[in-house]
Formats: sequence, structure tokens, C-alpha cells
Amino acid sequence: MRISKTYLTVGLMILILAACSPPGGKRAELAKLERQRDALDAKIEALQAELAAGPGMSKPEAPGANVEVAALQKGLFQHFIQVQGQVESDNNVFVPPQSPGIVKKIHVRPGDRVSKGQLLVELDGSILESGIAELEQGLELARTIFERQQRLWDKKIGSEIQYLQAKNGKESLEKKLETLQEQYKMTKIYSPLTGTVDEVLLKEGEMAAAGFGAVRVVQLSNLKLKVDLSEIYISRIRKNDPVLVSLPAAGMEMELKISSVSQVIDPDNRTFQIEIKIPGSVKGIKPNMLAVLRINDYSNDQALTVPPNIIQETETDRFLFVAVEENGTWYAHKRIVTVGMSYGNLAEITSGLREGERVVTVGYQSLADGQKLVVIAADGE
Repeated sequence: MRISKTYLTVGLMILILAACSPPGGKRAELAKLERQRDALDAKIEALQAELAAGPGMSKPEAPGANVEVAALQKGLFQHFIQVQGQVESDNNVFVPPQSPGIVKKIHVRPGDRVSKGQLLVELDGSILESGIAELEQGLELARTIFERQQRLWDKKIGSEIQYLQAKNGKESLEKKLETLQEQYKMTKIYSPLTGTVDEVLLKEGEMAAAGFGAVRVVQLSNLKLKVDLSEIYISRIRKNDPVLVSLPAAGMEMELKISSVSQVIDPDNRTFQIEIKIPGSVKGIKPNMLAVLRINDYSNDQALTVPPNIIQETETDRFLFVAVEENGTWYAHKRIVTVGMSYGNLAEITSGLREGERVVTVGYQSLADGQKLVVIAADGE
């Protein structure tokens, strides 16, 4: 009965206003009254629902939020530094000529195996050869004169000055010959080590410049990796720490150990250097080859870890939610936590959680502290 009277009142108001309003404002006034009618209808329906529930009845309780949880277990957590390095060799030598000259003969080609002291390249030494031949001839005469003067001097025949002059002439020619022979050796390029010829930059007939690399000889049995790391890691990197080395070009991975750690910081780039030796038994690795290194700089075998995405932040704290069962009902409890290191899909929690607690891993975004939960899945049980 009350509803009918309300509708009648609203209808009369609409008719009166329609009759009194100017033609241009009738549509706007009608729309306003219809909105008021709809609001009244909504209030009426709400009151009818409360009356139908009967006196003393409260509103039905809202259902809990659906979440998934995971039980915390202690386990191994490792943090890695990933950097790029390059294969190097101490026995990677660009052998230069010691004196300038025309290239007379090249005795090796790239890929040839050579021994230490083996002749690689000859430069034109014809002028020195002529000088040596001339000195050798003069020296032969000087030795003959000296030997005769010595025999006479031994028999106390002749003067001492003649003996000393003969001796000085022989020794002077010997030193000159020795000097020319050393200069002549400089027209030859010899291998300083046993290895493989990697590159020959000279051509027969062209001019070779002293001090500029001519032939590269590489020994592949003593390869190593040198890597520069930021100074922030110097207290966390030690000799014999494990390193996972990946060589994409060679298609291989291997686990090696750090062989040396520099204790000096480069003031220009604030880095220190580590060195990793590559065993001689490993084949197929070449100098200057690119390597990717994963260095284990931190490990904890009793760590509590969670997915980093479930950790939320305020201006002052980091927190997440745990599910706690109370009298058969699950509730969300907010926990302030301290986060240690993160790597991959794990973050180490150093305080704020205990082993066995169930952290909310799905549905945590809109939770409030103390909110009722419906646990639809639980990992690790």
C-alpha cells in the first residue's frame, strides 16, 4: 500500500511540473524526476529485504578471499655474479724483427707447429755477411802473426811491444767479428716458444721495420680467463671459489675455480681482477674467445626463501602475508620482513618469518591484515 502511494505522489508531481514548466525544460525535469524515482526504488527494495529476513537478523558475512599458500622450508640459496670475460694466453707472442731489412725468406705459414728457437723469417743480411767474411780473413792472418810472435816471445826473442801489438790486433778483430755476428743474428727471426704460428704479417721482398710485430706464435696449453669485477665484490670473492664458465662460440660449459684474486683496486675504473686457469686437457678454446662467467659469491644452506614478487613495499617497510589457521578458519596476517639477497626467482628472508609458516603466493595483492581467507591450494604439504 505504501509503495502505491509513493508511485501516485511521484506521478502527480511529474504531471504538475509538466503542465507548469515551459516547453524547453520539460525533458530535463522529467529525467531528474526519473532518477529520483529509481533511487527511491532501490531504498525500498533494501528495506523490504531487511524486513523479510526478520527482526534481529544481521547481514550475511562476506566470503573469504581465495588464495594459494606455500609452506616455508629451509634450503640452499646461492647468489651468482654474471660477467663476461675473454680467453687470454701469456704465451701469445707477436715476434718482431730486431733490425730493419728486406724480407729474404719466410720459412713458416699460419697453422705450422714450431719449436722454441726455430727460424721463422730471414731478412737480407748480405752486407753483414760480406763484412763477416772480410773480418774472418783478417782475423786468420792476425792469429797467425800472434801465434808466431808468441812463440818468439816465449823463447825471449823479439821485443815485448811486437808481441803486445800482435795480441791486440787479434783480440780487436775477434771482438769486431763477434759484434758483426750478433748483428747478423738480428736479421733472423726465431720463435721464442714452442707453439703454433697464428699469423704472418710479412711478405718476401718487402721492408720489415724493427720492433713491429711480424709473426704471431701462440701456445694453447696455458690459457686463462681474466675478468674485471666491481670493487663491491672484493670481500665476497676468494681464491678457489667455483665458477661456471660458458663459451658460446665453442658450445661448451665447464666448472672451474678462481686461481688468483687481485687485492689492488684500479683507481681509474674501481675494479679488481680475477684470473681463472683453463686446464690444458680442454681442447677447442682459442685466445680472445668470449666467455660468460657465473661466479658464486654467496651461499646459505639454511635459508628461508620466497618468490620476490610476493614481497610488497611501503615507504618504510617490506611486508608479505602469511595464512594462519584459527579455530578452523584461515586469516591473513601481515608480516614485516627483512630481505637479504635475491637471485632468479628467489629472495632470501633474513628476519620476520619462521620455518613452516605458510606464505600467500597467489591472491596477496588486495589482502588486508586479519582478512578471512579461503585456501584453495597449498604447496609443499
